Amino acid sequence: MTIFAILMQVPQPKVVAEIERYFSGNFLKLTDTQYLVSSTGTTTELSAKLGVFDAANPAVPSTGNAVIFATSSYFGRAPANVWEWMKAKLETSRNG
Repeated sequence: MTIFAILMQVPQPKVVAEIERYFSGNFLKLTDTQYLVSSTGTTTELSAKLGVFDAANPAVPSTGNAVIFATSSYFGRAPANVWEWMKAKLETSRNG
């Protein structure tokens, strides 16, 4: 699995609803506009799943605006629960 960061300039309730619907138990809310999601696939696939933008179906109405990126490593300062969540999700993906 990969950890994806989903960043929104302002709260996007429809995007958040899709995160909660599709990734129950596999997301961490950092703030009202910042989420981490543990999932397989690509940023493009995640964007389509959440309804942000689907390149295969660009006419489909958007659930909101967000920037989505996949993490390859992490570092910084955050509450312990953030580090514990990321470590657990990355270990799950390595151990199958």
